[in-house]
Amino acid sequence: MKASQHIQRAQELRERGRLDLAESALSDAIDAAVAEEDLILLTRVRFLLGALLFEQDRDDEALPYLKAVVRTERVDGAVDSEVKEAARMLRQMRDIAPE
Repeated sequence: MKASQHIQRAQELRERGRLDLAESALSDAIDAAVAEEDLILLTRVRFLLGALLFEQDRDDEALPYLKAVVRTERVDGAVDSEVKEAARMLRQMRDIAPE
């Protein structure tokens, strides 16, 4: 199955409230994007998985995915919105982290 198909399945599962299965589908999408050697798609899937975990207050699990998104550099701006939103989530995590 292609990464885009896994993403579509994850979105459908998320809409039905099956967050555990959506998470699994996004993990499969990451594997598929790596196999497809598609950096843009890989970045978008990492963002989707990081955002899903972040929304569930699973910051420790979201952190590596969101950091990977922020580290992605594209001169064509293909993933700028994902990078900006991931950076916002990371700032929010830092601001609410216990000291």
